Amino acid sequence: MPNLLKTVKRAIGSRRSEIELALLSVVGMVPVHRFRVAVLRLFGAAVDPLAIVSHGFQVRGPARLIIGPRANIGENAVLDARGGLTIGHDVNLSSQVHIWTAQHAWNSPDFDYIKKAVTIGDRAWIGPRVTVLPGAVIGSGAVIAAGAVVSGVVEEFSLYAGVPARKIAERTRELRYELPSPAAKSLWW
Repeated sequence: MPNLLKTVKRAIGSRRSEIELALLSVVGMVPVHRFRVAVLRLFGAAVDPLAIVSHGFQVRGPARLIIGPRANIGENAVLDARGGLTIGHDVNLSSQVHIWTAQHAWNSPDFDYIKKAVTIGDRAWIGPRVTVLPGAVIGSGAVIAAGAVVSGVVEEFSLYAGVPARKIAERTRELRYELPSPAAKSLWW
């Protein structure tokens, strides 16, 4: 019996990330916000009590995920925190945003696996279906237009659009708003 227990523990340990991803995918569909956030925290994510995490999310590497106060994570977002992901306060991630912190090196003869942290500054607004690539730094107050692909550094208080994302305008630096907290939402969302 002790050998069987060791074998089971070893099998679970080797599949931990797969089990974690599967469980978090199921939890992402649960229509109770507090439950979704509680499970993310159970897996090591630092989610501020005032943050909103909408349904349908996928999270990879939750132990390296930090979500600030009143950050709003839209429906069906993919948050890959394997390389580290920090989301500031009052950040709005629209629906179907994909943030990647790990990938394979496209030009590597060995298809090397690389990880690079992503940081999103306070009051940034990431539009629907934006893809953020490993190593991106999105400055405070920046806006990323729908469908853009972001890599590198996005300047503070700037509007970026396109594939690849390029700066197309400036945003006011006089931002005072605070996004709503979970208390503003109904229980079943």
